[in-house]
Amino acid sequence: MAAVEAKVKAGAGAGALTGAVAWALVAFVPAFKSGLPPGVAALLPFVVTFVSSTVAAYLAPHTVRAGDPPAVPVSAAPTV
Repeated sequence: MAAVEAKVKAGAGAGALTGAVAWALVAFVPAFKSGLPPGVAALLPFVVTFVSSTVAAYLAPHTVRAGDPPAVPVSAAPTV
């Protein structure tokens, strides 16, 4: 079985954690219930989860596979 890549783990973990926190805030904190319009309160957990999981996956290191060619340093890259 293949290992799960770092970007997938980071995105899924951040999405699960922030989704649960955002849901709990909207469900149990009175200021989020009364201070937000109902449509915003309903969509807030999804938006926060999407943004945090996307950022976490973007910032996670890339998993190097066995068949990948070596990375070319920026200074050695050809200029156009």
